[in-house]
Amino acid sequence: MVLTGVSGRATVQNTPSNCRSLPYRLGIGQLLAFAMAMVLGASVGRGQPVPDTILLPDSLGPLRPGYHVAFGSSTNNIYVASESSDIIVVDGKTFQRIKRIKTGTPVGCALLVAQHNRLYCAYPSQGRIGVVDCTTMDTVGSIQVSTRPKLLCYSSGSDKLYCCDSVYGKVSAIDCAADTVRTVILTTYSPNDMVYDSTANTMFIETQHSLLTISCVTDSIISDLSGEYWSGLCLNKRRQELYVPGRVYPETIYVVSTQSDSVKAKIPTRFGLQMLLACNEATDLLYGAVFGGDGVEEYDCVGDTHTREIDLGDYQCNAIACDNARNLLFFRSACDLLVLDCATFGVVVDIGIPGYISNSDLLRLDPARYRAMMCIPSAAGALVVCDYKSDTPYVRGFVPLCGWWNSMCHNPATRRLYCGLGGCVSAVVDEQTNRVVKWANEGKRDTSLFN
Repeated sequence: MVLTGVSGRATVQNTPSNCRSLPYRLGIGQLLAFAMAMVLGASVGRGQPVPDTILLPDSLGPLRPGYHVAFGSSTNNIYVASESSDIIVVDGKTFQRIKRIKTGTPVGCALLVAQHNRLYCAYPSQGRIGVVDCTTMDTVGSIQVSTRPKLLCYSSGSDKLYCCDSVYGKVSAIDCAADTVRTVILTTYSPNDMVYDSTANTMFIETQHSLLTISCVTDSIISDLSGEYWSGLCLNKRRQELYVPGRVYPETIYVVSTQSDSVKAKIPTRFGLQMLLACNEATDLLYGAVFGGDGVEEYDCVGDTHTREIDLGDYQCNAIACDNARNLLFFRSACDLLVLDCATFGVVVDIGIPGYISNSDLLRLDPARYRAMMCIPSAAGALVVCDYKSDTPYVRGFVPLCGWWNSMCHNPATRRLYCGLGGCVSAVVDEQTNRVVKWANEGKRDTSLFN
């Protein structure tokens, strides 16, 4: 059988004549099911078998965009949190949705702390941090922090979670052993970005008008570097340098020494605002791309100079990330994931990813498992997991988050359900196990990259 599709619809060729197209029905919080007759003759009559009920893999219900992805070394599961509400737990081996954690409120940020095997979720509308036990996958606590919490970052040196407020200039330092707020640090302006330096056990926080250094030992501001910065902090721990895109001078990357908390150099760039940065600490190379731009620049961290660049044509950047061990750079565009070899600065593979991504937080690397994870924040939302352990990266998992789209067709001879999804993606579901057994990306160049 050959699975084909036109304009997001799926049909099956060479299937029995009684293969029927099923309408799509999905209600929020309801079980998605379809009833169909197992037609064995030319017409339905007396003695016909009772219609089957086919339970699809998204029976946990839809998860609305935008999304936040969290993972950690203490569990193989992947947590996808919704800015509408609730969290879907995805099995990292089978890529099946295994549980829905109800939050009852939007989730603004999610972070898994492996040391305690707990998931911390910011609830902006309630001013709280929710605590989820990743062993039981149940909510076990709540921490009152501020008006609208966002930006969670963990200090492994002090076992503390730092939470920034999006309305007032406040940072809450949370003791993860007791899940209680130890102190509140005033920052004057609302924080936009945050990164942790484990070598000095300090937290760097960027606001629109300053770059703050906070000691995770004393929970106090030890440096305030005034300036006009753009969110997008990038840390090179090996060189003890922090790279910060400029706001007033957008063609500039500020190089900040994490030892002296001072600007030691400025790297000129042709890019403007909304610059995205990724660092390869193994080679001391920095990569920059502008959001919506079609190219990547490379900079030498030792000499603080521009070295080379690549023009990627029609591809417009939405996110970049770098894996030091594999020496690979990931460039996410609207409908593709480009994997570049940092040594040759050439494209290794172009993986067609359906849908549109619009947030750099939605491209996440898990280097220990050789995974690149993306969420598609569209009506046909999905979690896409790429495996890049082999020489040819490929899509290993595709998890629907919002439900199923378009036509569905049932083959009673094989007890398979063929589902046409949005973005030219089709799936084959085994009705006996209610699992996806095959994915096909019909409209893309690299169909073979899908399992």
